[in-house]
Amino acid sequence: MVRLFVIIGMSLTVVVLLILSLRQPEAKSPMGEKQSEPLMVFCAASNRKVFEAVAKEYLAETGVVVEGQFGPSQTLLSSIEVSGTGDLYLPADDSYLELAREKGLVDEVTPLARMQVVVAVREGNPLKIATLADLLRADVRLTQANPDLAAVGKLTRDALTPLGKWDELNQQTDGFVSTVTEAANSVKAGAADAAIVYDAVVQATPGLEVVRIAEFEQLFADIKVGVITKTRQREAAQRFVRYLSARDRGLKTYAEFGFIPVDGGPWEGVGSP
Repeated sequence: MVRLFVIIGMSLTVVVLLILSLRQPEAKSPMGEKQSEPLMVFCAASNRKVFEAVAKEYLAETGVVVEGQFGPSQTLLSSIEVSGTGDLYLPADDSYLELAREKGLVDEVTPLARMQVVVAVREGNPLKIATLADLLRADVRLTQANPDLAAVGKLTRDALTPLGKWDELNQQTDGFVSTVTEAANSVKAGAADAAIVYDAVVQATPGLEVVRIAEFEQLFADIKVGVITKTRQREAAQRFVRYLSARDRGLKTYAEFGFIPVDGGPWEGVGSP
């Protein structure tokens, strides 16, 4: 009987050890504390691919999980305001961070990069689109991102309205979508012949090519990241921002994805203040 109890006890021990070995280790912060929850970044669709690449690199280097919620910049801003959650806000243009600051939703802002507004067409530019006037042609199907939701649409409207060119372009647009990536994908899929997007989005979308037009020559989106005022992980959020804005970490990845990075300092390691 004693032998039976010993065997049962040993079996239970093995089972417990096996269960423990299968458990995922808890993420720890760069300072060695347990990470209570992943960092949450409200990230514009235009920055999704580069953000996910940086988050993967950060996880490998620090063990810290950073997750993203993606969508149009205005929709993300509304989500932050309504939910009162999240740690960082990364819109496609800093005008949304100005709005967020006015509302008291963010309190620290760090510049990252720029991207230029351009026209996306299929490789080879089969319809020979070269000017804004070409986008008004009857044989050109144009898609735009909704200016009330997405930064690129808002920038386009704000740039063309003073020139008296927005209303006609607006009327000639065949379809409006929620995000800049949807606009680019509509061209890739053949549902549109041209879309007003960012150069970095075109680089990240195989099968497309950039057309730069005069009206957009000086039209850039300035990308910055803001710390959300109500974050419950301020130090961890600030540390990820330093990684994101380091020239040998996040900014290097931004450059690889076709963005124009700012001139940031070096990453000083996970224990840097």
